[in-house]
Amino acid sequence: MPYISGVLTGIVLTVLVVFLIDHLGPESGTRDIVNWDYVGGSLGASVEKVGEEVRKEVHEATAPPENDAGPPRTTDTQ
Repeated sequence: MPYISGVLTGIVLTVLVVFLIDHLGPESGTRDIVNWDYVGGSLGASVEKVGEEVRKEVHEATAPPENDAGPPRTTDTQ
């Protein structure tokens, strides 16, 4: 578990530092390291796609079975 948290912390810190360098750098006319417009658009589309897939899976998992004809019949002949 400490390994995973260390990797995730490293990823977050790296993205944060690159974002800060791109937006707070002394030269505003230079080219950014990351195309943030593309990242934002791609991330937004991915989140929307995953949300739709999860919603579909939950709907299918919670839907009643189609061949449900009610309570089971008893075979008691008394």
